[in-house]
Amino acid sequence: MKKKILLIITSVVVVIALGAWLMKLLNAPKNTKSYTLNEIQFDYAGPLFQGSNPAQYVAKIDLKEILGDDYKEGIKIKNAVLKNATVQSVEPASFQDINALVFSFASDNPDLSMQELAVINPIKGNSKSVQLKPSKEAKVTDYFAEKQIYVILDASFVNDVNANVTLKGSFEFELKY
Repeated sequence: MKKKILLIITSVVVVIALGAWLMKLLNAPKNTKSYTLNEIQFDYAGPLFQGSNPAQYVAKIDLKEILGDDYKEGIKIKNAVLKNATVQSVEPASFQDINALVFSFASDNPDLSMQELAVINPIKGNSKSVQLKPSKEAKVTDYFAEKQIYVILDASFVNDVNANVTLKGSFEFELKY
């Protein structure tokens, strides 16, 4: 009798586990696309003071343009992950006055808090280009449901700088839909 009950319980657990696995499989994103915010320019107008100095860029989010032929009315991004973040110094030619960068997203949507997506600290002063380290905890998916987002690059200056500074960044995302 105990063996029959144990067999029934085991069978029910297996059926529930298979059902959950199938549901997950059916709801999994079917397609993946790489999307890059490319050569975004960040201008820091001097005088700049020691410490944090943010610059921003307004990016339009148009899924029809991003997904191209894969776009269908009502399609949504199910998962978005920052894969690569590269920033180069344009003026001056190196990061001589900057020792850290933080890359973030923000939105006009009050339900979306600002998300730090990548960071580099410290930066070698003679570097012309740097790779930021993407955050594993950042939740960026919901930003791809917005019409526009604010792309923020916060530069931490080692000392006061009485000049303009220009940086350019390219940020690659993996989008699943």
